[in-house]
Formats: sequence, C-alpha cells, structure tokens
Amino acid sequence: MRVSELGVVGLLMLVFTVARGQNVYDVIVAGRTIGSLKVFDEKSGDDNETHRIESDFKVMFYKGSYSTQTNYVQGKLVSATCAHHVNGDLKEKTLTKTSSKSLYEVLFSGEDGADKPSVVVNKPISSTITSLYYREPVNITEVYSERYGKMCHIRKLSDGRYGVTLPDGKEGVYSYKNGLCREVKTDLAGFKLRIVLNEGKTALR
Repeated sequence: MRVSELGVVGLLMLVFTVARGQNVYDVIVAGRTIGSLKVFDEKSGDDNETHRIESDFKVMFYKGSYSTQTNYVQGKLVSATCAHHVNGDLKEKTLTKTSSKSLYEVLFSGEDGADKPSVVVNKPISSTITSLYYREPVNITEVYSERYGKMCHIRKLSDGRYGVTLPDGKEGVYSYKNGLCREVKTDLAGFKLRIVLNEGKTALR
C-alpha cells in the first residue's frame, strides 16, 4: 500500500501527542516498525514539571521527526511546543503560551501552519494529549491538543481503554495496564497505526 506523505504525517500527529520515567515506544505501520517514540519525564522542582517526547521515523522516500514539550507550574500548563519536520524542513509548529489578554495564546508556524490565525484558550489546562502517556486519564473528560490548540473530548471505552476525539473528527484509542500507557491505536481511511511500548528499551537523554 502506498502511503502519502500527508497521510502518514496526519497519522503520526494524531498520536504523537505523550509513562513515568523514560520509555520507548515502537511506531508500527502495517505490521512494520517505521520508527520510535521516546518519552522523557523531567522534574525541576516540587512545583515545576516538564513532559517531553522525541520521535524519528522513516517511510518510503522521506524521513521525519516529531517533538513536543509541555511545561507545568503547580499542575497548570504554562507553555507547550509541538514541532514536526519532514526531510529536514519544518512542516508544522504550534506554540502555546500564557497571555496577559487571555489564559493562553496559540501561535502556528511552519509550511503547513504559516497561514493559520492565532487562537486563544480561556480555560486553565491541567491535562494534554502528551500527558496521556504519563498517566491514565481517570475521571478526565477533556484534554488539550498541543498540535491543534483546542480542547478534545475523552471518554472511557472499557477498563484501561480511552478514546480521544480530535478537532478533525479522528479518534485515537489509548490502552493502559497498571496506570501505564501500553499502546495507542488510530485508524485513518482504513490505514492502521500502532504505537506500542517496548519494555526492553530505555530512552537516553
């Protein structure tokens, strides 16, 4: 099956969006591992916390990388950066930062984001799509998308399984065991993508 650049980019952006410690996930397409997703957990103090992921992948004739970083103070998001590169070029970057006029201002840049207008978010954020890799979303009904700059609905599907509906209507399914995210699945036009925890690997800083 031929996979277009935009199709794979869309799939990866749906779910690369973070498991305590430093964990590594295999990115699997059509039964083949095309890359890895590294999850880092960094705490700089009792009140400050940083979540960070980095990913590299290769499909067909191009290579890509994806990264996000979210910063919290006293459990509230203060900034988030999400960036995606393909063949060395910046495809999309989203910056969320606190603002004096609203709680947050969201700015878009890169090849796919240059024409997007900035948006504002007027509610405090304590959970993001990235945070789904760090803790099971028990009793949580919405999370913030660092890519889209919008809140997303989350619902419990069964014990340890949750569905997250993104602004574009696509849904990612997150599966947990003992509170740790083990697998993420999504489906786009019949094309399946899986991100699976590789318990034999550890991410290096």
